[in-house]
Amino acid sequence: MMNAKAWWNTAYVSIQGLLGTEYQLRTKTTSLNITGGNPDIEGLDTFGGKITRLTTKEDIEISFDGIPTSHADFDWIMAGQTASTTFSATGATITTSVSTKYRVTLLWTDQTCTSAAIQAITASNEAYRKSYADCYWNGLETSMDAGDILKATLTFKTTDQDADGKNNWYVAAKDTTTGTLAAMTAYTSSTTKWNT
Repeated sequence: MMNAKAWWNTAYVSIQGLLGTEYQLRTKTTSLNITGGNPDIEGLDTFGGKITRLTTKEDIEISFDGIPTSHADFDWIMAGQTASTTFSATGATITTSVSTKYRVTLLWTDQTCTSAAIQAITASNEAYRKSYADCYWNGLETSMDAGDILKATLTFKTTDQDADGKNNWYVAAKDTTTGTLAAMTAYTSSTTKWNT
């Protein structure tokens, strides 16, 4: 049985560039939104009636609203023009490039964690993990109202499947009556995105 309190108001968020360092975005994130990935159909007229054509699933978009407490917190993807440009973010050096693939992982759990992706959840705790690989940075928008704080929205997009027909998303959950939820390995290959 799942404990509803584990999903109330906290989540772990990690972003890792392919072959890069995992970056924890949790303490700066105020909200998140995941859209797309839904299937669709198309009705085609024939002389004898309609036939149904199945279409591919929509692209998936993951966006975060957050509070950038330093330039590095949200601007690190836009900071560099080439893959060789690096930017320091909370002690980690992140390669910045608009062509870099990223893995975005979200974790809801009642266990204290330091990573949404590469930390196992023990048998006595519950968890719900969603991860999206081969994501591309799709936008960064900043805004501020008078008397308010500076906000930023960071957006990533990925396709439902890659060119080999493998899913670009991974979902796993456990309650307190089942075994552990294994940690994912570092994002080092587009062919082994989770390796769990």
